[in-house]
Amino acid sequence: MKHFVFGALALSLVLAGCGGAASGASEPKLVPDSALTASLATADELNAIMGTSGMIPHTPVSQMGDHRNLLPNLNCLGVWQVNEAPIYESSHWKSVRQQLVRVPDTDNWNFLVVQSVVSYRTADGARQFLTESTDRWSKCSNHTLNIQLNGQVLPGWRSGDLTKTDNRLALPYTRTSGDQVRSCQRVLQVAANVVLDIQACKPQQQDAITAAADVADKVASKFPR
Repeated sequence: MKHFVFGALALSLVLAGCGGAASGASEPKLVPDSALTASLATADELNAIMGTSGMIPHTPVSQMGDHRNLLPNLNCLGVWQVNEAPIYESSHWKSVRQQLVRVPDTDNWNFLVVQSVVSYRTADGARQFLTESTDRWSKCSNHTLNIQLNGQVLPGWRSGDLTKTDNRLALPYTRTSGDQVRSCQRVLQVAANVVLDIQACKPQQQDAITAAADVADKVASKFPR
């Protein structure tokens, strides 16, 4: 999956109560694998979220990448890149759909979104992955990554403060490639039995962006109710 090392190589959780009839709560409705591709945000929806136009979607893929050879630090690998197999492999995920959308559609992009949905057999399985990721992401906040590929330095990467809720991890970071500076956000969010793994980047912003969280909410809103 080399084309997903961007710029260098080419949900809410539906919490069901544990009570029975007295509380009126029910188990979250599971999202079938057949609904995953259709749940991805469209180019028009992403244009609106990102505040741009002309974003070009790539064909969704159904497998994960593996870049542990570039970044053996597994606490940061899953934050640096969406859908890394070494991060997900022990969680027994079931199916994945991932899509790259950017403009312009080159390594020198200005706006970029990587959106993915990873399904599990149960809502507990998805939530357990979020819990395990909380510890890893906490160890990669306010962190600088310096990575080389074949002797070439990859774009610089510096993360900020991690914010956590019951169903979401969100981490801002800055990406630099020469004089090209991008403000980005990474989000990991749970909705029912699905983990949403989202990356979003814009040209440098004065304030931290929330675009990845906005994409996650848009995708989660499309899940069957």
